[in-house]
Amino acid sequence: MKRINYKLLNALIALTIIYVLFLLRGLWGGVFVKILAILKPFIIAFVIAYAFYPFLRWLQNKKWPKGLAVAFIVLLTVAFLGFIIYSLIPVFSEQLVSLFSSIITFVTDVGTKFDIDISPIRTTLYDVFNKISSNIGKYISDGAVNMLNASINFVSNFIIVFVCFIYFLSDMDKIRNDVKIYFRKKNKKTFKLIQNVDYETTQYFKGLCLTLVIQFFEYTLVFFLIGHPNFLLLGILSSISSLIPYFGGGLVVNLIALMIAAVVSPKLLILTLIVAIIFPNIDGYIVSPKVYGKTNNISPLLTIFAVFAGGVLGGFVGILIALPLTIIIKTIFNYYKGDIYKKIDDIKEKI
Repeated sequence: MKRINYKLLNALIALTIIYVLFLLRGLWGGVFVKILAILKPFIIAFVIAYAFYPFLRWLQNKKWPKGLAVAFIVLLTVAFLGFIIYSLIPVFSEQLVSLFSSIITFVTDVGTKFDIDISPIRTTLYDVFNKISSNIGKYISDGAVNMLNASINFVSNFIIVFVCFIYFLSDMDKIRNDVKIYFRKKNKKTFKLIQNVDYETTQYFKGLCLTLVIQFFEYTLVFFLIGHPNFLLLGILSSISSLIPYFGGGLVVNLIALMIAAVVSPKLLILTLIVAIIFPNIDGYIVSPKVYGKTNNISPLLTIFAVFAGGVLGGFVGILIALPLTIIIKTIFNYYKGDIYKKIDDIKEKI
């Protein structure tokens, strides 16, 4: 009598359970979404605290007491948010209106110079911009209650995230130590994997934060020096769009900058074109390699695939988390690569 292959049996049972869960996704899917909505503020707070933890450690290495270092980070965060709300948002709104106007003027000039009927495009742009304005007005006038509820919900979530961020940041040493103790007792190999994943993700967040700051000051300063009227808006857009590797930063921001510059003056257009050609290459070949170094060494093709897959599966949020998830998956695969190949060879020998 042949012995039962328990590994094959366990695999079949696992596949059956997955298939049943897939069939019943309509029943448990709603519950999962609700649970995720409840946990979302805490997950966001933990991720932010995890991203700030290297900065906390750096301050502690500079002989700062932990309490003072945490308080400094919190005050720095509050000051930055206050600066954004009271200083940048009014200017941002003003330059956004100017941007809309410049785009319409640019399209009109192109149609006039090349004798092209651009009335459908111009009408569409007017409709889009007017719809944005009317929706804002309607949201304020007709949706006062909804706006109040949404504002209360946003403020509540923000307070929860901010308070949990402080607690997570203060207790991050303890959290990390507890995780290390648990996995060290559980499985030394898994503990080593957790260390590798922690190192790679920490390096990623360090590089990302530094890149955001560099991109903001770099593009804001260079557009200010060449006299671009929307320098602040373009600096903010460049910093935010650098969250998306390869598809962010340079292409979209410089295209918008060129469209506005074409309306202002030929001189500004030429200067903006020079910026659009030179600075993305500086970012790609000098800044990014210097910031990230040789860590998180992921091929451009894999990065592009990850961003595309993240966009298809999770929309904008999927695009944002695509690269860190890819780094984690790649780290796990590299760690177990030898075991995987050995298992494959064993299966081939049995066949």
